[in-house]
Amino acid sequence: MAPDDGLLSADWVLEPQTRVGARGRYTVRIRNLVLAMSIGVHDHEKVAPQRVSISVELQLDYPVGGFGDALYRKVVCYETLIGRIKEMAAEGHVILVETFAERVADLALTDRRVQSVAVDVEKLDIFDDCDAVGTTIEKARI
Repeated sequence: MAPDDGLLSADWVLEPQTRVGARGRYTVRIRNLVLAMSIGVHDHEKVAPQRVSISVELQLDYPVGGFGDALYRKVVCYETLIGRIKEMAAEGHVILVETFAERVADLALTDRRVQSVAVDVEKLDIFDDCDAVGTTIEKARI
């Protein structure tokens, strides 16, 4: 397991000149993380877990000095974020995909380097005649 220096780690706090990005932004993505979780409004959706696809896109300030020094603590840890999403999915039944997407977005914004986040949550096995149904929640730091 990678060191927990990324998202939500006490070690993520960097010097202000590293966090503040006058140089632009960069994007971190997790695409189509497929988990089995208990989610849905209907009684039959509460009986057994169903497949859900989760995608997350984070916009972050580009660190002063860039990434040439290869400091792990400058970047969001994908492994940690995925682990926390899995923990949230296992916490119990969620009524709405919107609720779960909002929870993931709020989690991402706890890292002050994240300026905005978009979270897609899609239920994959609901209808035979479409690939997925779901929502996208977008939030930005004020």
